[in-house]
Amino acid sequence: MQAEGRVGLISAAEGALAPLRIGTEGGLALDSHGKYYEAVKAGRVFAAANQAAVAVTAALATTFTGLVVENPADSGKDLVMLRFGWSATVVIPTALTVIGLMTGLNAGDAAAAITPRNCYVGGAASVAIVDNGCTLTGTPVLHEVYGQMNKGADSVTVGGPATHVDLNGSLIIPPGYYVATYSFAANTAAMIFSLVWEEIDV
Repeated sequence: MQAEGRVGLISAAEGALAPLRIGTEGGLALDSHGKYYEAVKAGRVFAAANQAAVAVTAALATTFTGLVVENPADSGKDLVMLRFGWSATVVIPTALTVIGLMTGLNAGDAAAAITPRNCYVGGAASVAIVDNGCTLTGTPVLHEVYGQMNKGADSVTVGGPATHVDLNGSLIIPPGYYVATYSFAANTAAMIFSLVWEEIDV
């Protein structure tokens, strides 16, 4: 049996059966509007970022500053993490550090200091609570590291450009948990972080 597809746009109602789309060279057409397009168009993708530079606490300290996204226990949504970004606002950080993400149990510690924005501009509000600092009830666990910032002489640029990591759904925050930025060493108010996620019914 030979599989066939259709070249060009396909108009189909949600739930309808439709042929696969292929390009003019016969290849399967994937992500025709970008891989996040459908989720963004459906109003399920949200972004949050520090609106001013923040100091960061060292490692797994529970007196936390940075960027934390909490998923309330009664949200009914999984937060599927899509992107993570960070940058320093100074050329020379005060300490060499490693940047990553950590996770933990959400005990309702965060306040809504930062408003998540729907990536479909004007779309519905997020279920998440986003803050740039709070006292975490339990010690977080380092999930993964993504980069490093060095400290050098004042004549050397070591902070580097803004860094973005495509998490591509590899980290899911279920109701009752949080994700927060991680820095191995404390640094003064010179960091800006961002997170992008999709909200999916549990």
